[in-house]
Amino acid sequence: MDAKEAKFNSPFYWAAVQLRREVLRFPLGLDFAGSELALEASQSHWVIQDGDEIVASATIVWPSDQQSPVKVRQVAVADSRQGQGLGRKIMLACEQDAAERGFHSVALHARETAVPFYLSLGYDLVGEPFDEVGIPHRKMIKGL
Repeated sequence: MDAKEAKFNSPFYWAAVQLRREVLRFPLGLDFAGSELALEASQSHWVIQDGDEIVASATIVWPSDQQSPVKVRQVAVADSRQGQGLGRKIMLACEQDAAERGFHSVALHARETAVPFYLSLGYDLVGEPFDEVGIPHRKMIKGL
């Protein structure tokens, strides 16, 4: 299973949105507004597919200049597939995409529970903890 880019509004994209809902949003009593998803048209969406199922996804927000970090957001791995290296694989695909486009760093807002995972990938903590979507997060960054 390799990571591949899912074009915005494609069936792969919508399957990734559903995965993100199930893993990241519904457990917090949240969902996406249509206006939130419309903003994703200018972003890149990466997925890992197993058979007919999308089992991991991540979204890249591209900055206006290559000196600013790329932001990776909405990293999700199906609950039944966590601990199998899929999160690492999807993050490496995002980092490779960013590097190939000439960017020098990746930033993200990690849920406090995911900080050890990102530390294992070489990300560094930046600043103090903060709340996002009602739960503790940490800003993290990695040079490419």
